Amino acid sequence: MSREAKVGIFVILGLVILMYFTFRVSKWGGVAARGYKLTVDFESAAGLEPKADVKMAGVPVGKVEEIRLVGDRARLDLRIDGKTRIPVDSVASIQTQGLLGEKYVEITPGKRSDQTLPPGGRVANTVPPLNLDEMIRKFSMMSDDIKRFTETLSGTLGTEEGKQALAEIIRNIREASAVLRNVSTANEDRLNRILANVDRLSTDLQDISSVNKEDLRATMANFRAFSQTLKEQTPGLASKLETMGDQVGGVVGENRENIKESIANLKQAFGKLDNTLSAAERVMAKIERGEGTLGKLVNDNTTVGSLNDALEGINRYVRKTESLKTFLDYRLEYLAESSEYKHYVNLRLQPSPDKYYLIGVVDDPRGKLTSQSVTTTTDGVTSRQQQDAYSNKLKISAQVAKRFYGLTLRGGVIESTGGVGADYEVIPEKLTVGIDAFDFARKGNRQPHLKAFGNYDIVKNLFITGGVDDIISKDKNLRSFFFGLGIKFADDDLKTVLGAVPLRP
Repeated sequence: MSREAKVGIFVILGLVILMYFTFRVSKWGGVAARGYKLTVDFESAAGLEPKADVKMAGVPVGKVEEIRLVGDRARLDLRIDGKTRIPVDSVASIQTQGLLGEKYVEITPGKRSDQTLPPGGRVANTVPPLNLDEMIRKFSMMSDDIKRFTETLSGTLGTEEGKQALAEIIRNIREASAVLRNVSTANEDRLNRILANVDRLSTDLQDISSVNKEDLRATMANFRAFSQTLKEQTPGLASKLETMGDQVGGVVGENRENIKESIANLKQAFGKLDNTLSAAERVMAKIERGEGTLGKLVNDNTTVGSLNDALEGINRYVRKTESLKTFLDYRLEYLAESSEYKHYVNLRLQPSPDKYYLIGVVDDPRGKLTSQSVTTTTDGVTSRQQQDAYSNKLKISAQVAKRFYGLTLRGGVIESTGGVGADYEVIPEKLTVGIDAFDFARKGNRQPHLKAFGNYDIVKNLFITGGVDDIISKDKNLRSFFFGLGIKFADDDLKTVLGAVPLRP
């Protein structure tokens, strides 16, 4: 089998595989026709993209088919697998894989499994999605409040006066607790006896009240008689109490100095506590007036502005990461003049709608030019000729592109040499024409490589191409018409294709 036949069979087989995946991910592949459709409304669907997963209990059961605005709410069209049934009281929510991962729709199954949503039904119960920016803002406010409180407390107790007052308070409390401990230790036996007597008394009273009610009445009568006797004997009792008071006064007199010292210590402790509170009040007043480092931090908006700028920078970075788009395409060109095939594989990174970066690999059958001098002798006449030969070689492209309305200008490395290019959309998202100019220092004093082309999208992922390669070359073997076709994938298409590939252990 000839080399051309092998290449042709390889190309046809590759095209069949590419067209299979193209039809699988495009509207012709019937992806949208599987399963049944449900709708659900959210206040916001920010960050959620079409073709995102729909999961139940963490298991994918469908895809987000379309997101559109209905009134002031976002309506999601869900395509659910035909084998999966959703209870009517299920709850839908928008979740995120990790902190900054992809968003998906999570359906929490309800309890009414006997009643399921019919095709075209609506999930009525939803949970509003979390707002990361609002959480960060509230956390920032909380951290500012905590910071101000700790700095105020540090400023109050961190001074030398505050430290001394706090130490004095702790020392006085320690001394008071020591006095109380000594008193309780000295009278521990007496207190135990009193508690035991009270316990026995309560037991006896319970027995008397339950068993000896009549005796209790008699006792009450006797108590009345006793009270009458006590009334009559009050003058004598008063005299005895006076004597007892004199005795107690003597005891107090003997310990008067200790009592005075304890009262003085309490007064001193309260005085120091009052001084500490006064110092704290003066510090707070200085902070409110904006005096000192802490006052400037609390009253100056510079710190708040710096924090807001930092948060805004984080938000810009997150938004830029979410807006980055990735495109991958493969293009095959047939060179009519030399009956050869030229292959292109390009990766396009697009951080914004008007700018992108292109990295590509080119398999060119005329990639490397080799020139050698051949000397021949005929009838004694020697002649020297220059012979050129080409060998297949992989080439690299790396370009930066800027879009101006329908016109896109490119520049950088084109097929391993410096070059520029331009594209123009004749029909938006359908027909594009362009021109590339590169290899300005070709060997053999040849003209720069100039290529004109046009691309037409048959469907979303499949396009055809054609044009003239090496237009201004004087070498007829280099100037050639070409035609071919290609396939391209965006972010969502790549996710769908990779998800459709079965994995076997």
